[in-house]
This record gives sequence, C-alpha cells and structure tokens, in this order.
Amino acid sequence: MLTFICSLLQKKKTSTHASQWGKHGIISEVDIFSKTSEFQTWLVEERKINPETISKDQNKKEFARFIEDFNTATLPHEKYYNMEAYERRMSALRAGEYLPPADDHYDPSADMKALSNAHKKKGADTSTYLNKERLMELRKVQNERVEAGKMKLLGMDIKQNMGVRMDGTVFDD
Repeated sequence: MLTFICSLLQKKKTSTHASQWGKHGIISEVDIFSKTSEFQTWLVEERKINPETISKDQNKKEFARFIEDFNTATLPHEKYYNMEAYERRMSALRAGEYLPPADDHYDPSADMKALSNAHKKKGADTSTYLNKERLMELRKVQNERVEAGKMKLLGMDIKQNMGVRMDGTVFDD
C-alpha cells in the first residue's frame, strides 16, 4: 500500500491533474466503514455489482479501486464523495430552498438574495379572490335583497326598478 501511495504521489507531481489529488480528502482501507454508503452506491450504480453477493476478497479489491478513484477525484458523481451532504442538498432542492453555488466560495450576494426571499410575503392568488369593488357591489346587492325581502313580508309593494332581481317564489308564504 505504501508503494501505491508513493507512486500516486509521483504521478501527482507530474500529472496535469495535480490539483485534483485529495480534492475531496484522502481515504484508505480503514475508511471502509465510514464510506460504506458511498462505496455501496458506487458499486451498484457504476460497477453494476450487488454488494450483498460479492465475496470479501472481491469487495476488498473493489474498495481499493474506489479508494484510488476517490483520492484522485475521478469518481463520476459528487454523491460518491459525501452521500450525506448530497442527500441534504437534494432534499433542500426538492423543498424549493435556495442553495448556494456548488463550489465552496462565499458569495455575499447569494446570502442577500436568500435573506430577501425569506422575508418576502408570498402573493395571494388574485384570480380566486374578489377585488374590493366587486365585494362592495355584492354586499350592496345582498343588502337590497334583504330589504326587499322585509318589504315583501310586511306586504309592501316592491318597485320593479329597485335593481334587485327576485323571483316571487322566495318570499311567498
């Protein structure tokens, strides 16, 4: 294992991807328990291997391959580096929350945007609610109908030009 790491360090110095080495951290065989979810997801999705059916020896070989890809930052997706952070990010996206950019740089304008979005009131859907003028008109019609109903009960004649259309059956006894 030591010779393997030394050879990778040599490659690091001469490779064009030198800045990628250890970008997401460096793991070894002892990290098999801390990286179980990432490793098993990688096995299933990338290697098309069921982790429950492989032997311990093959599992060890596959984890060595995973270690190499992890340390050189060549895994095909971000979730294989930190499954928990990926799941948090995806659940926040599903919930419609604003997420900072994927790179780890601080962006003050993103903070200001998130803050202003948090304080904004969500606008009411105006298509389902009545505006004030329409509401006042309906209230006037209701009051006229009540007044016409009382006049009818008292036996008074209701003017036809009162503005309220009523069929005669509603207030008849």
